[in-house]
Amino acid sequence: MSKEKKIKGRISTRYLFRFFSFLLFIFPTANYPAQTNTIIPHPRVLTFKEGHFTLDRSTSLYRNSGDSLHAITYLQSHLRQASGFTLSIRQVPEERQIRFLHTDTPIYTKEGYILIVSDKNIIVKAHDSAGFFYGTITLMQMMDAQIWSTNKNKNVWHIPSCYIKDAPHYPWRGMMLDVSRNFFSVAYVKKFIDRMAQYKLNRFHWHLTDDEGWRIEIRHYPLLTKIGARRGPGTKLPFSTSPAMRGSKNQVQSGYYTQPQIREIIAYAKAREIEVIPEIDLPGHAKAAVTAYPKLLLDPEDTSRYRSVQKIANNTINPALESTYIFLDNVIGEVAALFPFRYIHLGGDEVPKGAWSNSPAVKELMRHKGLKTRKGVENYFFTRMDRILKKHGKKLAGWQEVIGGRSKIRRSSLIMAWKNPKAGYRAIRQGYPTVMAPVQYLYFDQQYLRSKKEPGHTWSTPVSLKKVYSFTPPGSARGIQACLWSETLLNTKIADYLAWPRTLALSEVAWSPKEKKNWHDFRRRVKQQALPRLKAQQIHYRGY
Repeated sequence: MSKEKKIKGRISTRYLFRFFSFLLFIFPTANYPAQTNTIIPHPRVLTFKEGHFTLDRSTSLYRNSGDSLHAITYLQSHLRQASGFTLSIRQVPEERQIRFLHTDTPIYTKEGYILIVSDKNIIVKAHDSAGFFYGTITLMQMMDAQIWSTNKNKNVWHIPSCYIKDAPHYPWRGMMLDVSRNFFSVAYVKKFIDRMAQYKLNRFHWHLTDDEGWRIEIRHYPLLTKIGARRGPGTKLPFSTSPAMRGSKNQVQSGYYTQPQIREIIAYAKAREIEVIPEIDLPGHAKAAVTAYPKLLLDPEDTSRYRSVQKIANNTINPALESTYIFLDNVIGEVAALFPFRYIHLGGDEVPKGAWSNSPAVKELMRHKGLKTRKGVENYFFTRMDRILKKHGKKLAGWQEVIGGRSKIRRSSLIMAWKNPKAGYRAIRQGYPTVMAPVQYLYFDQQYLRSKKEPGHTWSTPVSLKKVYSFTPPGSARGIQACLWSETLLNTKIADYLAWPRTLALSEVAWSPKEKKNWHDFRRRVKQQALPRLKAQQIHYRGY
């Protein structure tokens, strides 16, 4: 090629570059989302099409069923926060509309939905309230991340045309927040619940009592919060020492939720299709309760001296006293009246070795009932507690220890397997509905990786984002749940850091079929869309 032709070729290339740059300037692609999947969790069926729908203040809403109320209210609320306008609801279908249409049968299963986006309309189809809500969540995930912001700085939203048909793989998709070791405000609990909803999680496990604090108002027993919700200098409640409670121990720490506050949080969760399961941890992990009411819950002649695995001394309710069951019947009665969900979690884990060993009342109980071991005493306790729950119209949920030995609790009781996956398989084989929550994959209080610079516990294995994503629960499980214990959660920034982005992986493992899981594609979706969403909400997440 001649020198003159090479020069002309370079000039032509330069002009073509300028021409296409000019086109990009006139028609900026940033306003039109790329038609690649950024949805978490991954839908079962997803097909993108040509074009997009433009959502602005002229868009209207239409619904033919009251089941879509939660979804519409949620969408409207976020549009008001991000754009300052409210979409009108019309009585008839028309163009440039978001339509919520009821179906006579479920789409795949309960909570399923169909989402169809075209340049003329958006259609959300579902059989139930949860399906409409999750279809709307998917729709919002395809919008700019600013939809999750409170800054009114965006008036037009471009949503790519698509067809999505989707439903969850597991009915139980949970997160647990421990508010006993460190207390969290009503405002933060609501944020925690709302962020769960954004990724289609539907069970909020609220760990309300433990050794370090009793956090729920029980009007029949006011000392539970007057004494049991306060720890530190001048109080009767000590600090946990192992794993060490982080932070200053020279000032009083306190806090509990009133019954009106609890009802407010339950209603907030319900509007986001989340059920709230309370936990009253028994008979161990009960230092706050036995400190508040020792005459009701402890054998006065018991000379046993023991410590829990967390080094808490004498923290266990005595199962041989009738006053114990009168007390717990009254407590459960108030809890059952507050929480509409069918389960109440009664703990059951980590009863310390040595508990009741020198209790005359327990020795008499064992003689009278023919109980040979301490495990037999625990089984007797939970059999009676299951009867109390049944009396109040509730079912028992508990950690895996509640079915150790020859348990006589109802087979409908829900078991949460936390020590390892094998424990979950055993519970399933015994015929119990089982939620998988193994520490090796789903304890979000653990460090992401072993480092002195990382917050979180080190007593188990590190739990990285990839490790959470690698967990494969058995298909016969009721579902999965992550646990955020709070010994090291000195503030909400640490809580957010340990929860995010791991909760994104939890969401996909709980919702999406195994064949839709792909680690590299998941990482791309996290980076491209999920992290900007978290940033828009000022969530202090961990980068990777």
